[in-house]
Amino acid sequence: MSRTSALMAVVTREPASTSDLYDRVGYVALAQLGLIPYHAFRAELAALAATGSIYSETAPDGSTIWRLPSEDEPTDGPILG
Repeated sequence: MSRTSALMAVVTREPASTSDLYDRVGYVALAQLGLIPYHAFRAELAALAATGSIYSETAPDGSTIWRLPSEDEPTDGPILG
C-alpha cells in the first residue's frame, strides 16, 4: 500500500483532525509507511491538499482539519484552508 492510498483510505467528507487521521491509519501501517513521525504524516496530508485531492482547513481551535471535497466542490487545483 502506498502512502497516498493509505491516507486517502481514511479521509472522508466529514472533517477530521490530523490526530484523528493518524489514529485511523494505525501504528502498524504508519510504521510500514515510514509515517510515525507526526511531522512526516502531516506533510503527506499537506502534499495531498496541494494536489487538490483533499481539503485542508483551520478549525476554530487552530488545529488543521482535513476532508474530501464534496460532490459540488471543484477538485482541479490546490485547496488550502
